[in-house]
Amino acid sequence: MNMGYQLVLTELIEEKKGVRAVGENVFLDNLPSDSEVYLLFYPGVMPPDKELENKLRTLWEGAAKNHFVNIGRLNDPNFRKTVNKFDIKYFPVIIFTANCKFASHPIGFEIVYVRLDSKKLLKNPDLAVDCFQKLFLLFIKEKISEVLKQPGIYDRKAIIVRLNGFVANVLKGVEFSIALLGSKLEVKWKGVYG
Repeated sequence: MNMGYQLVLTELIEEKKGVRAVGENVFLDNLPSDSEVYLLFYPGVMPPDKELENKLRTLWEGAAKNHFVNIGRLNDPNFRKTVNKFDIKYFPVIIFTANCKFASHPIGFEIVYVRLDSKKLLKNPDLAVDCFQKLFLLFIKEKISEVLKQPGIYDRKAIIVRLNGFVANVLKGVEFSIALLGSKLEVKWKGVYG
């Protein structure tokens, strides 16, 4: 008999009633629960840039369990929820985040994500991949979590300002947005199979 696990988004507002797994999001349901950093790519209605998509697939193949790339499509039955959760305004868009260990404030019930939707950046696959690698290192080397753990009163705006300055110093001149998602990515037991 094998135990089954699933990566889910746990909502804070449900915590009072008992934590509920929101597992209907296809992009979350299909993410491997043992990955540490996630890159979610949504090309939009227009056909994706094949060079960028191929480079993303190469990143996926070479990163093993440390990094997972999801190339999303608009036919996801829960795509509206994805758009709302990550405040997607433009396509194509890349959402970069990580599991709780690498992207959560120790006190707040939320994770950090970086949104890249600059057409200039995403039309230059080599520059885009360079940014992705830099972001990957910031998360995996726990640099983002170090910024989140800085002492002081928990203040979302101050956290975002600190993170913006920190990431801007690394990405130098690349447009991005940082936000805190009012949920955490965590692994939840989903039953027994076998």
